[in-house]
Amino acid sequence: MMATGVRRGGRSDVEVIVSLWSESIRHHARLDPHYRLTDGAEVTWRDHLVRLLRAPGAAVFVHECDGAAGGFAVVETTQAAAVLSETVRAEITDLYVRPDARRRGFGSGLVEASLAWAAEQGALRVEVRVVAGNAEGQAFWRTLGFADFVDVLQLRL
Repeated sequence: MMATGVRRGGRSDVEVIVSLWSESIRHHARLDPHYRLTDGAEVTWRDHLVRLLRAPGAAVFVHECDGAAGGFAVVETTQAAAVLSETVRAEITDLYVRPDARRRGFGSGLVEASLAWAAEQGALRVEVRVVAGNAEGQAFWRTLGFADFVDVLQLRL
């Protein structure tokens, strides 16, 4: 049996991560039409992912089980102007676990790796954005201790 666990993603993971990202977006599009993809979206996101893999302020993690990627996470840090005591924050911008790999600790493992990396970067908090209608996602993040901080309101034009 091969190893199971979270590892830092690399260039050789790009295609599998893009595939998982596409699954994630299709899942979210069923929850909110805002997530419908444009033509060429995968190519654009692939280029973005390659930049993230090289960026010092970002990390990509992959959860692998028996040689196959079951999920991935992207975490990024941002620097704020030194007007508040907290100048570094992190955001887990993407997290996805294949449906057949859920409820096995993959998501929690990806979050743990992301939080550890963010702390190493000096972040004092980590944010996530969860679609309001994503009950499963809301429950997952809240179980891990994430709580309301800022309401993001929108107006469609």
